[in-house]
Amino acid sequence: MIPAHLLPRSQRQRLEQAYRKTDYQVALPEHQVVFRIGEHDPVAEALLRRSLPVRREWAILTPCNPRSQEATEELNSFYYHELRDALAGRDDRWLQAINHAPSGSWPDEPGFLVADAEPLWLHDLAARFHQNAFVAARLGEAPRLVWLV
Repeated sequence: MIPAHLLPRSQRQRLEQAYRKTDYQVALPEHQVVFRIGEHDPVAEALLRRSLPVRREWAILTPCNPRSQEATEELNSFYYHELRDALAGRDDRWLQAINHAPSGSWPDEPGFLVADAEPLWLHDLAARFHQNAFVAARLGEAPRLVWLV
């Protein structure tokens, strides 16, 4: 029997394909940078580091569309503000981000890029909002998916 928190392999593979096609856009004061799963972009990383003092790693979290089930705009907005409040109460080293499907097959998901946060805390936050995965990267490396399911 599959534990309730694990996805069937075929569903996880479909989600991974979609997540890999997503643009992870981060709003910097003077620019917008885009990160993609599996693609290291030294220019985008350098621009990010000029705007936010990232020392080791960063992660992008969204609270929207829990379990990859499309939620109402009102519910996503509520979750977004809950996540923002959780970040504001803990750290000030974060920027707004949007997970964007260039194909238009999925609505934009607002969220946040968080610098140098404890991995367990990030995992707990993503789990709190019932996310399947989040994006993370160490400096000098390609962004990767961190699966929760």
